[in-house]
Amino acid sequence: MPASPAPAPAAPAPKGGGSSFTIIFVMMFVMIIVMDPNVRLFLGSAVSGAFTPVFGFGGAFPIWTIFSASVVLVIFTTIVRHFFTDWVSQGRQKHNSNWIQKEYKKIREHGNLTKMKELNAYQAEMMKSSGDAMAGQMKTTVVTIVVAMAIFLWLGVFLYSGTVSRTISTPWSPTVDYTTPGPFLHIMPSWILLYSVLSLPLGQAIGAVLKMWDFRRKIHTLEDSTGVLRERRSRE
Repeated sequence: MPASPAPAPAAPAPKGGGSSFTIIFVMMFVMIIVMDPNVRLFLGSAVSGAFTPVFGFGGAFPIWTIFSASVVLVIFTTIVRHFFTDWVSQGRQKHNSNWIQKEYKKIREHGNLTKMKELNAYQAEMMKSSGDAMAGQMKTTVVTIVVAMAIFLWLGVFLYSGTVSRTISTPWSPTVDYTTPGPFLHIMPSWILLYSVLSLPLGQAIGAVLKMWDFRRKIHTLEDSTGVLRERRSRE
């Protein structure tokens, strides 16, 4: 192997037989929904009974509707993604990738073909472990996509037909028809841009807090186990 010891590749995640088929099916279903307005209208109306009483506010406060729906969706997706993602394994994979890049640079400088072959084999093993882990995480992504799609479909129906007024105040204009294209390339309705403005920072903040809490908990657990082991050795 190369001069410096190779870090151990991340342990592969358990494989699910039908995970790839499920992911492909969900993605195709999402594409059909996005492309067909009749399907969007039908499904958005079908889930209105679950969301309108909670987020509708009688159609009088569309901004609060967008805000509350975005908060609930961001909290749900962030928590689900956090507790079903092995952040330690992801950090290890990133560390291994950085190590491989440094080793490739050293090998190119010295022209050692034998070490190049060994490093290529190690990289292939690491990529396989990374691919298995990604397949496991995609199952969680399917769940969050389904919930997010349901809320977006409902918003797309409710905001166009269930509100008292379509005029709201946004960061870029005091009076905006939220169904018309907003700034930034003018390719999507203003309510989607407003949703992004509200949800993206919140998702990042919640994700950062959960990571800090999780890593501190794991560090404390490791310190406790190390302390117990030292105490046992001292008694022996």
